[in-house]
Amino acid sequence: MPQDRRRNAFSTKQKKVQLQEKREKKKVTTSGESTGQTSAQRLAQIEVNRLNQQPVAKVLDDYDPNRYRLHFQRDSKDEIERRKKLSRLPFKILPETALEMDLDDIYQPGSVLDIPKRPPWEYKMSKEAIDNREVEYFKDYLRQIYEKHRPEDLSYFEFNLETWRQLWRVLEMSDIVLLITDIRHPALHFPPALYDHVVNELKRHIILVLNKTDLVSPSIVIAWKHYFQNKFPKLHVLTFTSFPKDESEYEQFVTDPGKTFHKRRRRRQRCEAIGPIELLDAVASIVKDKVDLSSWQEKMARDMAEVVEQEDDDEDEESGDEGAAVTSRFEVDTSYHKHEEYKDGVVTIGCVGYTNVGKSSLLNGLVGTKVVSVSKTPGHTKHFQTIFLTPTVRLCDCPGLVFPSLVERPMQILAGIYPIAQVQEPFSAIMFLAQRINLPKLLKLKHPEADEEGHSGQWSAFDICDAWAEKRGFQTAKAARNDVYRAANNILRLACDGRICLCMRPPEYSKRKAMWETAEETLQLRDKIGKVLGNRLMTGRQARLAAEEEAQDEEADDETEDECEDEEDDDEPIGSSNPFALLAED
Repeated sequence: MPQDRRRNAFSTKQKKVQLQEKREKKKVTTSGESTGQTSAQRLAQIEVNRLNQQPVAKVLDDYDPNRYRLHFQRDSKDEIERRKKLSRLPFKILPETALEMDLDDIYQPGSVLDIPKRPPWEYKMSKEAIDNREVEYFKDYLRQIYEKHRPEDLSYFEFNLETWRQLWRVLEMSDIVLLITDIRHPALHFPPALYDHVVNELKRHIILVLNKTDLVSPSIVIAWKHYFQNKFPKLHVLTFTSFPKDESEYEQFVTDPGKTFHKRRRRRQRCEAIGPIELLDAVASIVKDKVDLSSWQEKMARDMAEVVEQEDDDEDEESGDEGAAVTSRFEVDTSYHKHEEYKDGVVTIGCVGYTNVGKSSLLNGLVGTKVVSVSKTPGHTKHFQTIFLTPTVRLCDCPGLVFPSLVERPMQILAGIYPIAQVQEPFSAIMFLAQRINLPKLLKLKHPEADEEGHSGQWSAFDICDAWAEKRGFQTAKAARNDVYRAANNILRLACDGRICLCMRPPEYSKRKAMWETAEETLQLRDKIGKVLGNRLMTGRQARLAAEEEAQDEEADDETEDECEDEEDDDEPIGSSNPFALLAED
């Protein structure tokens, strides 16, 4: 090497950029060869993201902690980078009609976006043969979907066969199926293929529960109720909420929920849920005289009499009430069992639906106390479990499932289907939300470039996250820059919790908004909510008055005891209380 030649410095960062450029060149050269791929090749190239995977050093034969984990399709790095670039571009707020959602656009009934069903089997087949047949059937099911749709056009949906087996078992053992949906996104949570399978093939009754109705106005609730009743005549539709709002938040029912920054929902250990009576009436109309439901009626009468307002931190009372219902779990046995209608005079009600729609909260609301664990994280319920509400009513809680659809993935993140902690690129979901809700005005944000000259005043998703990080003080640990990722995750959590309420409307709701707001059913629902609030507030006032009277009685008793002690002291001789009295006598 010549002595007069100097070596140029080559940093690690430059080396990383060089390797990335080589990878990009390889992708460009192989892109022409990837056209015309078959569905099997597409399926083989899809990477599965196993969410909430637990590290295990040694897997036991009888127990696998990751058996029921959520399995979704992993986003490619190119797709993530493309979304990041779009998040820096300004956006425009869409009209109210953009909140309208049609069921046919999401699922395309009659297409390959069906649900997997248990394949036929024979008694002479071994367990291993049945398992192998189910595995092959599930692969064919996925292959048919990817024959018609590209991976980037599909939504997140469940890739774990074990979770689908839980649904098969619950549907087989249930006499009545409760399909639970979140009232903010009911069209997203209602797969028509599941309705057809339950009603037409299994010949069972299905009840649609519009849950969390305290998050939206009654007019939207009634509009969605009529939408489903007109589209599916055999469907029973009812409303439910486990946590009715307080009196201070009651006025928000008559306003647009998307224009208000709501308070945090108070999860009381014991409160009167709205909807159990309607559910009892629906079940009674189905079973008629085949099952005795008098024990359920008596339980509801006792629960309504025992409703007492409690504080959020009454954990001791919660733990003492958990024996009110009997809970049993079936973790392994998902094989086929022949269904017997109302076996032994017991009606089995299966609760199915998407993740994070409130299935476990609904069960706790029916029982009146906590019997199953509840979490905001999707996929918290790992396997189905049964709860005997009464000796003749059995509830079955199924793990949440994500069905294949064509809905946008940012919409699924905002609906709580995908765990927010696992989101690699949250800015596209922020843009989806900001296009339908005026986030800068709602959160009272100041644009990061407001003080600079030539500022256009247009917002991007990245600007919203930057401004929210500045307002909340979210900063990175090393460089002390605004932590936009933490800010984005915080906004997404506010949306999932209902504090920023993105609620979708049925088709043509904007044209008929005045009609729905003045409809008789809307007024009746509003009166029912007000009556429950009035009863709860009256019960709370009575409890507070009783506590105040008890405290006053204790104070009066203490004063009486003090007076008695003073009188006893006055009756005593002076010598016993004053040791210097004898000196005075001398």
